[in-house]
Amino acid sequence: MARQHRGNEDYSLLVLGIIWLVGAISDRLWFTFDRSVPAWDQAEYLTSTLNYLQVLQHPQWLSGEWWTNFWLLSTKIPPLIFIATVPFLRIFGTRPDEATLVFLLFSAILLVSVYCLSVQLFNRQVGLWAAAICVVLPGLYRFRLQFLLDYPVTAAITLTFFCLTMWKASEARESFDLAQSTLREEVTYDRDVDGNRRMNSPKQGQVWSLSLSSYFWAITFGISLGLSILAKHTTVLFLFTPIVWLAVATFRQKAWGRLAQLVGALLLSLAVFGPWAKTNWLLILTGGKRATFDSAIAEGDPPLNTINAWIYYGQHLPEQVSWPLLLIPLVGLLLYYWRHRGHLGSIFQLDSCRWLAIFWVGAYLINSVNINKDGRYVVPYLPVLSIFLAYFLTMWPQRWGRQIRWGTMGLAIVAMLFHMWPLGGALGHNLVEMVSPGNSSYPYFGKEWPHREVIAEIIQTEPYLQSTLGVLPSTPEINQHNLNYYGALANFQIYGRQVGTSLKEVPQDVRSLSWFVTKTGDQGSIRERIKTAQNAAVATIEKGDKFQLHKTWFLPDFTNLNLYRKRWRAVEIQPLNEARSQVQLEQVTVPARAVPGVPIPVTYIWSGPWRQLQSGLVLVTWKNRGGSEIQQPGQTSEILHDRAIAQGTLHPGMLEADKFAVGFRVVDRTAMLPPANIAPGSYNLEATYLNRNTGETYPMNVGTVTVRIEPEPANQKQNQKPKNQKPGNEDNLEKVELDLVTQLRTMAANLPKGLPGLEPVFEQIGRINQYDPTQDYTIQAEQAFEYRLQQQPNNLELAYGLALSRALQQNVNGAIAALEKVTQIDSKNPYAYAYLAFVNLYGWHPKAAETALKPAIVLNPNLPEIRVLNGVATLLQGNLIQAWQDLQYVKKLKI
Repeated sequence: MARQHRGNEDYSLLVLGIIWLVGAISDRLWFTFDRSVPAWDQAEYLTSTLNYLQVLQHPQWLSGEWWTNFWLLSTKIPPLIFIATVPFLRIFGTRPDEATLVFLLFSAILLVSVYCLSVQLFNRQVGLWAAAICVVLPGLYRFRLQFLLDYPVTAAITLTFFCLTMWKASEARESFDLAQSTLREEVTYDRDVDGNRRMNSPKQGQVWSLSLSSYFWAITFGISLGLSILAKHTTVLFLFTPIVWLAVATFRQKAWGRLAQLVGALLLSLAVFGPWAKTNWLLILTGGKRATFDSAIAEGDPPLNTINAWIYYGQHLPEQVSWPLLLIPLVGLLLYYWRHRGHLGSIFQLDSCRWLAIFWVGAYLINSVNINKDGRYVVPYLPVLSIFLAYFLTMWPQRWGRQIRWGTMGLAIVAMLFHMWPLGGALGHNLVEMVSPGNSSYPYFGKEWPHREVIAEIIQTEPYLQSTLGVLPSTPEINQHNLNYYGALANFQIYGRQVGTSLKEVPQDVRSLSWFVTKTGDQGSIRERIKTAQNAAVATIEKGDKFQLHKTWFLPDFTNLNLYRKRWRAVEIQPLNEARSQVQLEQVTVPARAVPGVPIPVTYIWSGPWRQLQSGLVLVTWKNRGGSEIQQPGQTSEILHDRAIAQGTLHPGMLEADKFAVGFRVVDRTAMLPPANIAPGSYNLEATYLNRNTGETYPMNVGTVTVRIEPEPANQKQNQKPKNQKPGNEDNLEKVELDLVTQLRTMAANLPKGLPGLEPVFEQIGRINQYDPTQDYTIQAEQAFEYRLQQQPNNLELAYGLALSRALQQNVNGAIAALEKVTQIDSKNPYAYAYLAFVNLYGWHPKAAETALKPAIVLNPNLPEIRVLNGVATLLQGNLIQAWQDLQYVKKLKI
């Protein structure tokens, strides 16, 4: 009997492997013929895999800073799927099709989990049919053909639910073993032994005595739950109900040992996903708000007070399952019920069905509460539904049940093939829609889209520069995410970003970027509120005189893709014929006169060896020569223009190492901002070179370069002629965008004002992050502020700038250190302590936050911002009364 049992098990596993192999061959054949480009989310996720591939080239497992940066690579989306894809990219390559090979792993996890779960609850026959149904379910195979998170998350949740089920089942085994032990004791013990003692002993054992298998499955469940949340945090929507159900049942049974196991498993899961969540918790919350409430409003999803909100996913079941797989099993269930209605309870496995229903109904209801609805959000409950369907299929009468099951599976396979391949033309499509409604997922056989050519053209034109490409259309084929992805494939030399989404920011977008793509015809999913801005950006680029059409591609949808390049470029670089030993400032072009508070266009021409130019940070100071003008109180006598050479955009690209043996010349066009309170007079240039990698510094010989600051307002100074202007630089007179370090320093200067000073940061930081996708400007600013604070340790503006630059990098410890310095310099300003408290709260240091707020409460005890922060700090420490009192000030916040 044991040998026969083992043979049946081996046969079942062989069949399961064949099911997986058939699905794998079908999927890989589809990818072989498909020539499409990834759409929005797919391209974004593929780019994330490349980010993790890059950082895992040189891991530093023992470095806390490395781990923080590792988790920061994906701030809003859990990174497990991206990390799991990295080995496949290393082995097979980095193209989109190679990345989807990871789905073969998740298919195996899904099928094995479904099979084992079915065997545990029913039998092997149900397990094999459930696994086969998972392969042909439209709601699953559609997402196996796209690099989205839904299918891997489905596999992870199913595995976690299986582990939870096995832990639940270990309770029954423990009870059985306990009953056997009790029976043996009753036979062995003398009848005169105290009955109470005999009966109480097993109960105590039942409370605390736990088998090794229960510990094993508790640990496995905890790890799998943590990994599932690290795959996608919506995992909790599916597993919340069964976990709570078991917790309540365990509590009612007073099985304290098992309850402790469950709590321990949840804590273990927290240890798995906690480091990522702790690092990114604020962005997770704000991103979750946008992904639910904002998206639901924009997409017109039904509100919760309507019946449509609660039947939404039920209406989509035929699309996710198909009519044959939905109706034929249900008919089998009805026939079974009719034939066995007299003794249904004795043969119908109600406990197993009840447990699956707890998962499925709970997931359905909780996802229905989510106001943002999409069929893909409930894909993880389909494997459990497949077990139901498989079980009901096996209920058909034995006389024709085999034919019914194979016929149903045959219909499902035919429907899948017609949805995956354009078979039968329009007639075939219409017929399959009757059997299996929903969108088809045909491979794209047409002409290749020109994404790689666009990226190659930009690199060929500017081989030594990292470029940000402004993307105005947003179609599934042409959008910022897939152009950014193909730029990442090219050694991260080109980044695609969507701009032109706000009408008031269009001038800054156009001034800040040198490359744009526009498209004729349909512009894609551009919401009404930003169409005006997009049209304005397109008109400025295509019809203005600042850009020239660089190249045009005829697209497969019979429209044109236009690549525009700015005539006046912010950075130009060319190799020299000779080598250089140090960075030199060859020339500076600046207007002879300027006025306070108005950007001054300036052109620097640098030369030097590649490595020093690429890692160079130049500390530029324009100092008052101390002329006849008398400086008034409150006035400043210098202009700072610290920045990386070429704005940090020098990039080696794909060039050979010997190409960098010579020197290079960099033309760097930008603008500096004289403070509004600057004293009039003549200002001379001083510059210090700082190597960002080594910390090496040396003064630079700059000659005599002067700009005169006049006291007159800006509207009295027009048409100023630049000093030392050479032919070809006449357009220096046009308004030039400030470099990003200067913009950050300007925002930091307003931080002492509190919330009014933070508003420009909230409004502008997202915009300027688009221009520098790597946010390198925050690192440039941090290094410049650190250097200058060594020279001027009590400069408040520099101290606030350092704190802001570190906060924008989510460098909690560094920001805390900088803000502690701020509170020393600006000790009479309660907002300084508020900033310090907020960063401590962000880093989960509530006691330190409360301590930081004590001087602020003394300075202004009625300031709402201070009291609310103190309320949060005390709440996290469990002081509910003080927290309640302080949090009442939320009503007074002016946000």
